[in-house]
Amino acid sequence: MVSDRLILITGVWTQVVGTVIAAIGETMIIQEERLNQEPIGFRLVSIGNGFEAVGNSLQAVGAEKLSDGSIGETYRIIGDWIQASGNVTNVLAAELEFSGEELAGLNLDVFGDVVQSVGAGLEAYGATLSTRAYSDLLASGNTIQSLGAALEAVGETFILKGMRGLGLQITTFGSYAQAAGATIAAIALTKQYG
Repeated sequence: MVSDRLILITGVWTQVVGTVIAAIGETMIIQEERLNQEPIGFRLVSIGNGFEAVGNSLQAVGAEKLSDGSIGETYRIIGDWIQASGNVTNVLAAELEFSGEELAGLNLDVFGDVVQSVGAGLEAYGATLSTRAYSDLLASGNTIQSLGAALEAVGETFILKGMRGLGLQITTFGSYAQAAGATIAAIALTKQYG
């Protein structure tokens, strides 16, 4: 039981670290574009999403072991796994962009962000069905995370439509929203299980 809680809490904070790394990478991409530098920010976005995928997976495993079997918990666990699959998709997308295959990478990135948004949305919905302490805080964090991932997808769509500057700004804002939402959710789950 203690190890299951530890798996869950390690997962949520690993996800937070990943969202922060990805947000820093998105910020670097804007700066690198302005200064015409090599785009190493994509590598940080890839690493950050890798951390997020591991964090979401650990969170799903821990939550599954701790689950009371309620429908809300089931939605949250499914949401964790869906988010992890979106993160893995975003890792591949960032690596494609880093290697110069921008169009393929951006299209894949949009898909990965939409998948992440759906996963976080399911987690938020599942939290609203719970009567546990801090469930409202958890639902808020997951909702912000879901909206952040959706904003990233919108920003990438702007980039695909030729509005690169605006798209990069929207994507970066979405990335920071994801980091804020993940942090709020991590605080809520740490209070629930810590």
